[in-house]
Amino acid sequence: MSTISKDTFYFLNQLAVNNNKPWFEKNRTLYEKARAEYLAFVTRLVEGIRKIEVIPEKEPVKYVQRIYRDIRFSKDKTPYKKFFSSLIERGPETRYCPLFILIQPGRSMMGGGVWDPTTETLKKIRQEIDYNMAGLKKIINAKDFLTHFGKIQGEKLARPPKGYEADNPGIELLKFKQLYIQRDFDDELVLSKQFIPEILKSYKAALPFFRFFDVAMGE
Repeated sequence: MSTISKDTFYFLNQLAVNNNKPWFEKNRTLYEKARAEYLAFVTRLVEGIRKIEVIPEKEPVKYVQRIYRDIRFSKDKTPYKKFFSSLIERGPETRYCPLFILIQPGRSMMGGGVWDPTTETLKKIRQEIDYNMAGLKKIINAKDFLTHFGKIQGEKLARPPKGYEADNPGIELLKFKQLYIQRDFDDELVLSKQFIPEILKSYKAALPFFRFFDVAMGE
């Protein structure tokens, strides 16, 4: 079985309201079953991605992120995440935009792009946007991109970044401090056999966007 089932959603819903170690240990069997199902899902998803784009050879289990939260510097001391997630590197070194997957009742999504760039990386990105504005606009106005993602997301500056004028034709794109895309999935789709095919369709639609920023960050 390589799709997400109601049993996994049941576990995640129960964990959300019983986020403590005693409950988790008492229900570890539920967790192990849900994790195994998520691993099977990731395995099939990675197989599908490899038919679209060559990605690093990596055991699918290594894409399953830990369910344990790092609470050392957080005010929220609940010990467990309420979701399963994966960050799938596209590699090699010249590809910088990984794919992120999150499975959670009512909040499942996929996305990717530039999340938290350094000052120097953001400078490179803005230079590429300014240089190849027409190319980026073509990508984000493409029918497939608009259908699957709608628009670029991320924090933006209130004013033009240093070195760029307010009348620059791409000033709204240049204001971004993060540039990522996201598609949300309703629970009905996540629990259906169409879920992985839909992710793969969105992955194809995302590739021109990812590759634009692969180039920008690799220069």
